[in-house]
Amino acid sequence: MRSLDNLAGQEAASPVLIKAFTSEGVIRSQLTDAEIDALVSSGKVVILKSAFDPAKMIYLRQVAKRWGKATPPFPHGESPTAMPNLNYHRIDDGRIVSSLPHVFHQICFNSFDALDGEIAQAAGSVARSMLDLQNRVANTKFDFALTGLRVKVLQYPCGGGYLSEHKHPLEPQRIGLITSLSRLGDDFVNGGTIFRTPFGFVDTNEYHDIGDIIIFRYDLAHAVRPVDEDKQIDWDSDSGKWSVVLELRETHAHSVATM
Repeated sequence: MRSLDNLAGQEAASPVLIKAFTSEGVIRSQLTDAEIDALVSSGKVVILKSAFDPAKMIYLRQVAKRWGKATPPFPHGESPTAMPNLNYHRIDDGRIVSSLPHVFHQICFNSFDALDGEIAQAAGSVARSMLDLQNRVANTKFDFALTGLRVKVLQYPCGGGYLSEHKHPLEPQRIGLITSLSRLGDDFVNGGTIFRTPFGFVDTNEYHDIGDIIIFRYDLAHAVRPVDEDKQIDWDSDSGKWSVVLELRETHAHSVATM
């Protein structure tokens, strides 16, 4: 069910674009954390433009892809919930029935301590900067322990990778962060993250480029439109829409879905 695709007649709204940068691992922007929080809390979708260096984003997705190829995939149709420290990857191709229909390759890092080499450095560096931003803007105190957040690198492949409309409870995470690892127009053309907001329907496709971070109120309905449906899916390809997200672990009863 892709209900956000049926939005005829609904008013469109634009995200709030804010220039940003990262210095010594800390993400900064033209606005204060409190100002960003006020915008997001009101229901605005904020995009921090150029928060990360594009070369760093390309490197992360390359090493994540290599890590996936060197690591046996977790069996599709089985749940890794009972293994909370497991780092795993899995191609979800849509053939297994899910309460939240989707097609993507997920690479999940539950334990940075169990990683080494280039993937530990690349994923850990970006994740720590995102976690710091999460805690500053939302006034939370999460970490990457078993009671905190975990990191997912997601590839929505060209040829129809997507995520159905869903929403999360507002608490305790309060905000969602989506960092783009893809070059708009090069790695994919169509298939942005879309939102229902108090101000209207927001489609981030033309705004969310490599190194940008979407920040949104966590209880807004959102989805990922099918990515470049006119192409054939090639799971070995590096193309498509790539994202990094932080999410509550399954140990939190009210964690609803992945983005």
